[in-house]
Amino acid sequence: MSKPDSNENKGFSEDVEAQARSWVTYLHSGDATEEKLAEFETWLAADTCNVIAYHDYEQIMMDLGVPCGVLGEQETGPSVTPLSQESRRASGRFSPRALAGGVMAAAFALAATIGVSLHGRPATDPGLTVAEQQVFETAVAEVRDVTLPDGTVVTLGAKSRLGYKFEDGLRTAELLDGEAFFDVAKDEAHPFYVQAGDRLVRVVGTRFDVRETSDTVMVTVAEGIVQVMKGQDPQIAESQHQVLPKDVLTAGDQVVASIGSGQRRTGGVEPDSVASWREGWLAYEDVSLGDIIGDIRRYDRRAYDFSDPQLGQMRVTAAFGADRLDQFLFALEASYPLSVDMSDPAKVVFRPAD
Repeated sequence: MSKPDSNENKGFSEDVEAQARSWVTYLHSGDATEEKLAEFETWLAADTCNVIAYHDYEQIMMDLGVPCGVLGEQETGPSVTPLSQESRRASGRFSPRALAGGVMAAAFALAATIGVSLHGRPATDPGLTVAEQQVFETAVAEVRDVTLPDGTVVTLGAKSRLGYKFEDGLRTAELLDGEAFFDVAKDEAHPFYVQAGDRLVRVVGTRFDVRETSDTVMVTVAEGIVQVMKGQDPQIAESQHQVLPKDVLTAGDQVVASIGSGQRRTGGVEPDSVASWREGWLAYEDVSLGDIIGDIRRYDRRAYDFSDPQLGQMRVTAAFGADRLDQFLFALEASYPLSVDMSDPAKVVFRPAD
């Protein structure tokens, strides 16, 4: 039998499509356990696309009259912590019919909660309300795309957290930790705000990167027009939008703002190089070593320490692959007045050069 229609035009990655196909096969096999169902519920909750992909693939198979239990070999996903126990059974095993009904009920409920239809149509009508903030999170070294209910696609950097809600006509994302690249769905009637530190970014549809450290917020524009202003309340900012001081950035512009003060510095980059981390490439020009190590911690589970805090202020220019951190550390030691101690497999210590 030929492969079902591709999901490539629906915003799914090949991985999502493969995972959906595997879950359909497994959940209709008659051998599902409560542990695997909890894992499936967690997978559904992780991304809107997972809900849509699962529903679409199951529907295709039903339309074609293909028994879901013979679609292919079972593939298991990563072990994760369950989010709920509502669909579990005490026996530890489930009948396929009851399981299928419970699974799709959960899928429909999840889709309703996050404000999208199961056909992937963004719900951006004025009456839409997603007042409870949804939070998306990535693990160390994990980079993934998240599709928000309004159709905006966010590439969430490693070990990063992002909140989102749609309320009172405003689309609001809050970068809680790390870095994210936004490809904002154009909607002039509903401005899109990103809150990071004590800065707000306002757009109606464009592409840009936001990175938050312990003391700065950096905004870099790949395409379109972006406004950056001081503040933490999008509703107040929108009501005072015409009079609030703001930086207006276009493609290639960058602003680095200090949290807790009005200080900021501006610069320029090649638009095509914005958020190169999405391709696994970390690049820095005249950046403090402390900030670089802050990024590296999101890709490496080892602890990083400075024996002398002044070393963290050292200005560094470097570019390296996120999967080649040790090579970067060796090059750093060879090029700058410091030594890098990696004798402990769980720790990296920077010391002044002998």
